[in-house]
Amino acid sequence: TTLDWFFIIGLVLAVLAILFFILFLFLTIRTGAKVKSLSKRKPKTKKKKKRLRIAKKKLIQQKKNQRVAAIISLVASLLLGAGAFYSAYYQAMNLTTDDSDSISKGYYLLSDFNGELSKAGSASEAQDKTETNLRYLANSIASYGTKKASTVNTQEGQLTLNRYYNAMKELGTNVMRNYTQIYNNPDLAKEYQEDVKKVKEYEQKVFKLYNINEAALDQKK
Repeated sequence: TTLDWFFIIGLVLAVLAILFFILFLFLTIRTGAKVKSLSKRKPKTKKKKKRLRIAKKKLIQQKKNQRVAAIISLVASLLLGAGAFYSAYYQAMNLTTDDSDSISKGYYLLSDFNGELSKAGSASEAQDKTETNLRYLANSIASYGTKKASTVNTQEGQLTLNRYYNAMKELGTNVMRNYTQIYNNPDLAKEYQEDVKKVKEYEQKVFKLYNINEAALDQKK
């Protein structure tokens, strides 16, 4: 994902910046040693004194430039490193695109499925149509058994998401076995609606952990 690349590139640049910091720090120390060495010399002629003064002045300026470069490199490494680790933290604390799509789709599937169970239990629509809808929805819900939470999530996030996915799979699988028995059977319909409520409990844990706005999902129905 984009955040993965941001983390990798940021970390690589941070390491390079640290290497430049070490290099400029070494050069600063070495130049400082040269300045001290020149300071110990005591030329006898004016010409040599002038040369020494000019050389010393150049070295002092060079040392200042190297020190500035070292500071800039250090600051850059800290900023790049902080940015890279923040992107990793942000990604761990927020749903990936795949998980987000799965959660929102699952929310609508459960809502539609609960509605179809009510219709099936009361036999308010044609049996063939109702059973076709139940089969389609149950199969879609059961397909959540193939999903696994992204490993970029925290361990708590992965556990919460995988429990939700597993609950969806079990619900869908159970209904697929008996969807033809639900029509005009309000007791069985009610039983599966209770199962839906249990899955919704896992769903609510996901919503709470990732601060998902359920009202916003309702508006998109």
